[in-house]
Amino acid sequence: MTGQPLPLRIRVITPVTTREVLAECAQEYALSAGSGTQLSHVLLEHGPVSIESEYDEALALPGLLAEVRKAETEGMQAIIINCASDPGLDAARELASIPVIGVAQAAFALTTQLAQRFSVIAILERDRPDLDRMFRLYGVLDRVASVRVMDMAVLELFREHDKAIRAMTQAALLALREDGAEAITFDCTGLSAIVPEVRRRLVAEGFDVPVINPVSAAVKLAEGLVELGLCHSKLTYPDPPRK
Repeated sequence: MTGQPLPLRIRVITPVTTREVLAECAQEYALSAGSGTQLSHVLLEHGPVSIESEYDEALALPGLLAEVRKAETEGMQAIIINCASDPGLDAARELASIPVIGVAQAAFALTTQLAQRFSVIAILERDRPDLDRMFRLYGVLDRVASVRVMDMAVLELFREHDKAIRAMTQAALLALREDGAEAITFDCTGLSAIVPEVRRRLVAEGFDVPVINPVSAAVKLAEGLVELGLCHSKLTYPDPPRK
């Protein structure tokens, strides 16, 4: 008799210390995962309460990389860094020999498959330089129609969903009407829960366009890479030298 197939094991690392985000993150990831996927979630023991700057990213890196190493030793088959700034992505890929997914990179890559030009909804004005860096690094700068800003703090997104829905919808409509965007994505996984309602409101305004959720893009990419037996190149991301 053939036994049940083993679950595909993915570790989601949220590189902050704020526990109130964990339940909602776990719920959103579960909605995207296949029935044969087993997700496990961790926060950092030490690090920033949220990531809203390069400084916050730097504070998160030691704990993040420790969790990357731990995930591989615990038999995980892929890792997702649950922050749309993709903090520590290159370093994590050097450290790990299993796929490590950055949610922003996954979302941008998927969006370029579905539209010629897309806009990113940012939560803060100060996100623009970080987004510009990622656009250049990931080779999508010529596909970006605009960055539109909601002007809400990260932790506020989890506490004021109605305000976040209004702000994201307004920003997306400006991108579609004024900037030539043909698809929308965003730069914070904390917005994942409101995507269906934002999409509904955009359709009601006459814009039947993709709204790419970085969480969903990352989960499906991680599952696909594991099923295909693919991982990042160790020529691109060589193991760090022993010291």
